Amino acid sequence: MKTVLLNNLVKEALQLVRTPAMVAILILCPVVTVGLVPFGLGDKTMLRVEVVDRTFTDRGLEAVSLLARSPYVKSVGASNSESEAEQKLKHGETDAVVTLSDGGEATITVNGAHTLHAANAEYYIENIISPPEEKVLSEIHPHPLYLSCDDNTHYYLVSMIIMLTAIVGCCLSALSVVREMETKVLEHLRSTGMKALAYVTSKVAFYVCITLLELIVALIIARVVFGLDPAGPLIALFILFACFLFAMVNLGVTFAAGGKNMARAIYLLVFVFLILILLSTMFAPLDNMSPAWAATRFVNPFFWGIDGAMKIMLKGVGISGVFPHICILLAIGGLLFTFNVVALGKVE
Repeated sequence: MKTVLLNNLVKEALQLVRTPAMVAILILCPVVTVGLVPFGLGDKTMLRVEVVDRTFTDRGLEAVSLLARSPYVKSVGASNSESEAEQKLKHGETDAVVTLSDGGEATITVNGAHTLHAANAEYYIENIISPPEEKVLSEIHPHPLYLSCDDNTHYYLVSMIIMLTAIVGCCLSALSVVREMETKVLEHLRSTGMKALAYVTSKVAFYVCITLLELIVALIIARVVFGLDPAGPLIALFILFACFLFAMVNLGVTFAAGGKNMARAIYLLVFVFLILILLSTMFAPLDNMSPAWAATRFVNPFFWGIDGAMKIMLKGVGISGVFPHICILLAIGGLLFTFNVVALGKVE
């Protein structure tokens, strides 16, 4: 068994090296996905703010001065009344209104057309104009997960790293298996007495290892280009990703086994990927989903991978904090692995 597995791993490595286009893709994927794409996804806040001072003191001038000095504020104006400022807000001439009341309190009203941008606006303005001990009345409460750094780039970076590893692990394993099915290589291997268990194990082991190397490259790029240092232990991060990739690589083999040919396998891959990504928390928090759709997270490896990676990389959680994620990912991967062994065992 060990000899068969070793020979299969060597075969996979030789096949990969003999395909220059695939090697180029493996090199370019982390560079583009982690090094370039986040520049277009960041939600850096550049605000137009209107100030209404009902205190008639120097505090209004001070607030205007503080806002004007902020790198996140494009322009600052002053209105004589709240109605005038609200009209500008409704017409899209400003992004936020800061009202200084007679009692010394500051109320922030933000254009909520884009909720994430509104949450950022409230967050930045509150930190600019208010001392830590002062209470600010706010109409928007930001989701802290989206505010890990000044422009949310770190949040998107974690999502891009998950996306990168999922694409590389799942797609490469699917394409490798379906290519061997179409060219009858799998039939030849099975005719030599190779068990389906050894075949699937070698595929999963090889592509999990390859994708973990991609993860290392992605983490280096994220640190050098965007200054992202995982807050939690790296060992916990790699264990989580290994379990996530165990599920995703097996999912790729399942696409190949179910699709039988390249066209069907790619169609299944794109269709299922789209659903899994949209139902994960890659673009919206879990509490934004209806209870029925939120329940799909229990069978969605993307959710457990993203949620666990966010906790480790942004919140500093250790292995104990993502233990449920690891167990569920292993369970999903184990079920897919069993299906793949049975399905490919029927190939004669």
